[in-house]
Amino acid sequence: MNMGCASSKYLESNSDSQSETTEFQYIDGRRYHNSENAVYHLPNDDDESDRLHMLHFLVRYIWQSNFSAPIEHILSKPGAKILDIGYPTAKIIGIDISSNQPTQIKPTNFEFIRTNALEGLPFEDNTFDFVFQRFLVSGYTKDKWPYVISEIVRVLKPGGFVELCEPSNVTGGGPVTRRLWNCEAEIFKERGCDWDTYQKLEEYLQNQGQMENIIKEAKKIYYSVNYNNDLGLSKAFVGCAVTSLVSLKPILTKKMQISNEEYDKLAKASEKELSEDDSYLVIVRVYASKAIEK
Repeated sequence: MNMGCASSKYLESNSDSQSETTEFQYIDGRRYHNSENAVYHLPNDDDESDRLHMLHFLVRYIWQSNFSAPIEHILSKPGAKILDIGYPTAKIIGIDISSNQPTQIKPTNFEFIRTNALEGLPFEDNTFDFVFQRFLVSGYTKDKWPYVISEIVRVLKPGGFVELCEPSNVTGGGPVTRRLWNCEAEIFKERGCDWDTYQKLEEYLQNQGQMENIIKEAKKIYYSVNYNNDLGLSKAFVGCAVTSLVSLKPILTKKMQISNEEYDKLAKASEKELSEDDSYLVIVRVYASKAIEK
């Protein structure tokens, strides 16, 4: 798991300690994690990075902001520390936050660290003013979410904010679209992940016991222009869904026991359905502050 955080230096730990041949595996030309305990089933190559970057900009457009938590006073404070958890969008989101108008690829106050959040965050208690995590529904098993939340809260300063953002699976739509996304949902379940995580973010923060003023924001995003009255946005979301299907191709063809050619036809049919039917997804942001001991 990669994390971007505002800092005065640059570090990428463990990047040279493992060779690419042991750290990654390649399936049909796409690069995947090669860890035995990895549940993330999507690729982690440049093409997937481009897809997630596109999704980042779409979400930012929908909310007209990188985050919802009221942290402007934190960002303006000298020495504020921000932890952005996720791969690979943490880097671009972190840069967005650490530099309002970036003029360089990596601002000097941005640090990039590779670690595994499931093994604990490598930071002291009460280190960060703001912790941001997004789109890791496929990165953690259902039983690991409480642990990850506890780690996030542990490294968060009292009075600091955490913000979590997760999507739902695609809902509704035509038969081809349902077939493809339902197949991915089966893979999710087999690997212990939970597509309903977006509905449980509030509960996870509440159950942790140290968070207060928990706020939830949700956006329902339709793919068809007939529902959201924005042709450009519809095309962008359909495009993002199609590139997601491309990323899922190696694993779904194996699961569905179909050829690459048949899968390509299904993906094309799904693209048409998404543009015309009532398919949608829900994206949820939940933020809260860590209680200050009295």
